[in-house]
Amino acid sequence: MKTILFILLFFLCFFNYVFSQNCNCTISIPSSQLFANGNSYNVRPGDTICLMAGNRDYLSLHDFHGDSLNYIVFINCGGSVVIKNNYQPYGILISNCSYFKFTGSGFDSIYYGIKILETKPKINGLNIGNKSSNYEIDHLEICNTGFAGIMAKTDPVCDLSTNYGNFTQCKTSIHDNYIHEIGGEGFYIGHSYYTGFKTTCTGHPDTLYPHAIKGLRIFNNHLKNCHWDGIQVGCATEDCEIHNNTVINYGLDLKNAQNAGIQISAGTTGKCYNNYIANGSGNGINVFGLGNNLIFNNIILNPGRNNLSDPNMKVNGIFCDDRATMPGSSFNFISNTIINPKTDGIRIYSTLSNNNNFFNNIIINPGSLGSYPTNNQSYIYTKSGVNATISNNYFDIDMKNIMFIDSLNNNFKLSEFSPARDAGKDITAFGTNYDFDNYPRPYTKTFDIGAYEYIPENTITEHTGNNEEIKVFPNSNKGVYSFSINNRKIQGNYKIRIINHLGYSLYETEIKIKENQTIDIPNTFKSGIYFIILQSKNNSIKKKLIIH
Repeated sequence: MKTILFILLFFLCFFNYVFSQNCNCTISIPSSQLFANGNSYNVRPGDTICLMAGNRDYLSLHDFHGDSLNYIVFINCGGSVVIKNNYQPYGILISNCSYFKFTGSGFDSIYYGIKILETKPKINGLNIGNKSSNYEIDHLEICNTGFAGIMAKTDPVCDLSTNYGNFTQCKTSIHDNYIHEIGGEGFYIGHSYYTGFKTTCTGHPDTLYPHAIKGLRIFNNHLKNCHWDGIQVGCATEDCEIHNNTVINYGLDLKNAQNAGIQISAGTTGKCYNNYIANGSGNGINVFGLGNNLIFNNIILNPGRNNLSDPNMKVNGIFCDDRATMPGSSFNFISNTIINPKTDGIRIYSTLSNNNNFFNNIIINPGSLGSYPTNNQSYIYTKSGVNATISNNYFDIDMKNIMFIDSLNNNFKLSEFSPARDAGKDITAFGTNYDFDNYPRPYTKTFDIGAYEYIPENTITEHTGNNEEIKVFPNSNKGVYSFSINNRKIQGNYKIRIINHLGYSLYETEIKIKENQTIDIPNTFKSGIYFIILQSKNNSIKKKLIIH
């Protein structure tokens, strides 16, 4: 009996070892293990920590640290990692970890390989905190949570160790996740009280200031049926971009001030663009930021139209005020398409800001028409004292007049004869030189109005460069990387960008490409995965570049 047991244990260990090797694991955490501390392992930067497939009640990870050049990678191995419980204070907890990637991309046939399927009331799906910084979260499915799908912040404390000036959460990237049936916010990123959090320290009232976030990317996420805000971001004081997300059916609880599609909370600056936001009870986008916020190329459909709980409640496509505005900063609303808002298209109360701009927006059928002295106030409402320039927008009560391709099926691209074609203002100065589909603006010499540029369908080519038509190789003699173009269709004026796997742009230039041309780019990139993106008026090409 002992011999048989020994043989079984041997084969179990052997197959676990082989499995780990196939997943390139440095360390394997079996499905039976619910807690792991980096101090208990000889973890080194660049290690791969495999979360073995199977069901778990919860997972708690503490004190894992890579470095800026070599992230630790947590990845599912052998199939899906499934978390489900209704008793623990989290689904997955990541505490005091830095320079890591937490990804559900470990199994080719499963897009969301790490799943959190249930937590108890008022409890988050994924909780990242306790000074965690410099991380990437991707390819997770999170649903049926008691509160937020993902919460990523460290609360201020009385000893000031995690407060503003003493701790900064840096380079946080959250992308390609599916978040649905969420009891609170889909994403709760950063603290809500940038201007101070009132509490009691050592028996005395005190005000604590939460940490800043610098270098935040939230993109390519799909959020559906969130009972509070879809995406809420606070205290992102520098280099924040929220883009290419889909937020549908948000604010299901009809909770006032907690029901926006995207909420840019106090202390946040940066860009919010190319998001699709539809069918929520509250404002499509709330902007309570620091100022110098750029809101462009967003599609916002039916904000508040189905919210019948309070007929007098004002619900707008975009709303902006002075929660934490830096005096003299500006808010810019460029090339958004807003359809059927319950009240106004864009409503701004910010009187501390200056030189605000509203250019090239399409706003259709605002519900407040007839409520103001002039109809234009229903499309863009500016409070008395707001300094703003409003120009080259398209306003209409009837969607038929704008001539979208197929508005019945929510295709808001412009048709050939749309009055929004070639009717926009030159917005080159804002750097918004691409549309919702990432095609360059303008297609002709004049900008179009709305989230899309009109591009004739038979001229659009979109593909990933293969090994034959785009070759990349190091050129040590020149100290550059060279890539050759071997496709006759890839010619003309192109914008070339190099981005890393987190979505950060590292290099950008414009060049005229000729047939069989070799192009040099600086050899300044460290080991890692990058993408070369070539964009012209009618062509979009993406090529992966791996540097060892």
